[in-house]
Amino acid sequence: MRLLKIILSTLLILAVLAAGLFYYSLNNHVSIGEYEKLYEGVDTNPNNSDIKIQFAGVSTLIISDDSTTIMTDGFFSRFPSWDMLFGEIEPQKEDIKWAVDKLAMDKLDAVLVVHSHFDHAMDAPEVAKLTGAPMYGSESTANIGRGWDLPENQIKIFQDRQPMQFGKFKITPILSNHFVFANAAVKEQALGGNQEITAPLVPPVSALEYKMGGAYSFLFEHPRGNFLLQSSAGWKAGSLDGIKVDKVILGIGGLGSQTLDYQTTYFKELVDAVNAKHIYLIHWDAFAGSIRQPIQGPSLFLDWYASSTIKGFEAVEREAAKRPNLKVNLLPQWEKVKL
Repeated sequence: MRLLKIILSTLLILAVLAAGLFYYSLNNHVSIGEYEKLYEGVDTNPNNSDIKIQFAGVSTLIISDDSTTIMTDGFFSRFPSWDMLFGEIEPQKEDIKWAVDKLAMDKLDAVLVVHSHFDHAMDAPEVAKLTGAPMYGSESTANIGRGWDLPENQIKIFQDRQPMQFGKFKITPILSNHFVFANAAVKEQALGGNQEITAPLVPPVSALEYKMGGAYSFLFEHPRGNFLLQSSAGWKAGSLDGIKVDKVILGIGGLGSQTLDYQTTYFKELVDAVNAKHIYLIHWDAFAGSIRQPIQGPSLFLDWYASSTIKGFEAVEREAAKRPNLKVNLLPQWEKVKL
């Protein structure tokens, strides 16, 4: 009897410790430490004649030439890790309004959504409502808009390799592939089965209800310079053949969890293929916390489960060392940067 009590007491202690560790890992975040040096050297004093970019987190970017302003994704909601993993989520209207006001977006010509996972597409219809801008994306993104009662005349569906003109910006969506999660369970949850949203999606819903719906690269062409946006760390072999740009805005979320061969091929397909000389790293940061707080790395649990953030930065550092003429930067949150 005494032995049974000892066993039960030990199990209880272990359970409490495990619960405490799990709570700690959900509510504390990865520090990128030495890689903050990658903020150094960006030009935060652009002229009116420059193409300017602002980074708001994940792959939400505001790109402007002072006549035309484009936003990608428009994701500003942040959630407790627990809700993302086990609960239901929906756009956080107050935080979205706060971010739109902070960015002073009184003029927005389009919201372009790279794919339909929640951290890209969920808030886009609300941003479109607040700014009056049309929202462009796949049919799956359109159904997210319809589920949020975005007027149909603000919902636009783009087509693979069909250029869109906004002022002097010519933007071409190029069908690519989403990052392939190294963890088989995460891969099945996030990318398994039918990845289309075939009916209006009405939140609150599970994060997994935001199906991918096709992942796109965006080629931006402008008289002042051309650049490429690759939000998700995946690729479609040969999809960028014939395209040359000086700069790539490169998503590295989850890259550290992948094999050396995967990481090397990613750089060959997204950097070497287009002859890029400068890359800006995005989509390395947290979905949890608050958009009103300084940018931070993922929660320790999500980083362990799917991201391996520091290993991702190490992979970038290793690949950049192979390319001595390649410049690598992080984008400071909210500030206008000369692109």
